Amino acid sequence: MIKFFRSIRKNLLMENKTGKYFKYAIGEILLVIIGILIAVSINGWNEDRKLAIEEQSLLKDLKQEMELNLKSLETVITQHEESLEAAEEMVKLFEDRDAFNKMPVETFWELCGKMETNSTYDPQSGILNSLINSGRLSLFSNKELKYLLASFKELTVDAFEDTHAIQKERPPLMHKFLMDGYEKKNSKIISYNFKKSYDNEEFRVYTWLYFITTRRGGLTEERNLKLELEKIINLINQEIKK
Repeated sequence: MIKFFRSIRKNLLMENKTGKYFKYAIGEILLVIIGILIAVSINGWNEDRKLAIEEQSLLKDLKQEMELNLKSLETVITQHEESLEAAEEMVKLFEDRDAFNKMPVETFWELCGKMETNSTYDPQSGILNSLINSGRLSLFSNKELKYLLASFKELTVDAFEDTHAIQKERPPLMHKFLMDGYEKKNSKIISYNFKKSYDNEEFRVYTWLYFITTRRGGLTEERNLKLELEKIINLINQEIKK
């Protein structure tokens, strides 16, 4: 092809057709420019296609991770709701000694155990962390999705501040209440009565402060996190091409 163009230029010069030569030269330059633009366009299209394929693959992997996180979060929320219900039942019991006296110690123990259930939430974040640390989060075209993913860790920490507050105070307090159940005579343990904590004012304050007030606030944040997580999954589904 190059020899062909050279041959044309040579013939035009030999025939002293300068005007036609310049027109031809300009045309040849235009053809070269058009060829370059086409090549660049094809390369750009191929690159966009590769990025689109990578984006789809990342979205599908991220969807699996977020769905597992949602399922785990729902389990934690259910347990915390049961904890709150048990605490509310405990508060009612504080106002009804007859009902308390009739309650078997095993039932009271089970109620305390359910009230104190304080599951923490540790979401899987391997894929999301990889996206953020590698900068590949920028591959996603949906700006709202990128923002929610970038702030997901912070949202999770905020949502479980109350749970961690309970977790911090629960062991030493419960140890104290359990120890109070031992009945001694002449410095010797003669029996154990777990129901003694019922009349312990600290136990009552502890129930109100942590498993009523703090738990309610925590559940509100946890439910809000669940809504955000569901929103993330919906946005991912919208971006995944069927």
